Amino acid sequence: MPARVALVCDSSVCLPREIVDEYALHVVPMELSLKGKTYLDGVDISPQEFYSLLAQCEELPTTSAPSPASFIKAYTEGAAHAESVLCLTLLSTVSTTYHVALVAAEMAREALPKAHIEVMDTHTAAGGQGLVVLAAARAAARDATLPQVKAEAQRVMQGVSLIAFLDTLQYLSRGGRIPRIAAWAGSALKLKPMMELSQGEIRPLERPRTRRRATERLLAIVHERVGNGAIRANVMHALALDDAQALKERLLSEFNCVEALVSEFTPVMGTHTGPGLVGIAFHREESP
Repeated sequence: MPARVALVCDSSVCLPREIVDEYALHVVPMELSLKGKTYLDGVDISPQEFYSLLAQCEELPTTSAPSPASFIKAYTEGAAHAESVLCLTLLSTVSTTYHVALVAAEMAREALPKAHIEVMDTHTAAGGQGLVVLAAARAAARDATLPQVKAEAQRVMQGVSLIAFLDTLQYLSRGGRIPRIAAWAGSALKLKPMMELSQGEIRPLERPRTRRRATERLLAIVHERVGNGAIRANVMHALALDDAQALKERLLSEFNCVEALVSEFTPVMGTHTGPGLVGIAFHREESP
């Protein structure tokens, strides 16, 4: 008997590989052009290989949304074992991925007339998008209907926040994707600027001078937001695994943390942050 809902997402999502495999998520790779060669994000270049190449680049790599054909392939694979397909993309204000996914869904409906395909803009990215996708995937695994899976995704979307600090703002500034943040950079290139993504808006927070201070401020802000409430968290890092693991342990010991994941930034995300990013995506967990 087919499942009710299959989940599709783009490769900007930050989730551990074992979770992607456990829930049979269909991850559509974004594209990355580096030193004259185009790579499929998370498919034919690893984060370690990417950061090694990035250090040698005079020009910043460029990224682009997945092709419609890549989305159609994922929709087709999802429809082969489920009645409906739900695609959850990163926020549409920084990428055309959502719009490409919509176009691909229209094209796929002609070839898959029996499949019900819907696309949602999660209004978040990276670890925040990962928590939205994970909540939807768990609902789907419970054999929830498409409206129920969408409602679960929406619940997390409305409450999820992502706070991160960078080792430098030079990559985000050079990339020009978020002019407001680039303008804020100023003399912060040697600091550890903190930013937040919440409700589809990216905004600057603070500019600590050291990684230790940035970590303490990150945890303090989370505490201010959640207090003693139960939370689920997704710790993200870009070539900073030790820092991420230490942050996870702090979350588990200092908060009412129902779940704490550690996820690696994919190359397409690392293009805009550079190595050294550490952050937390989190949302309150409702009482049963």
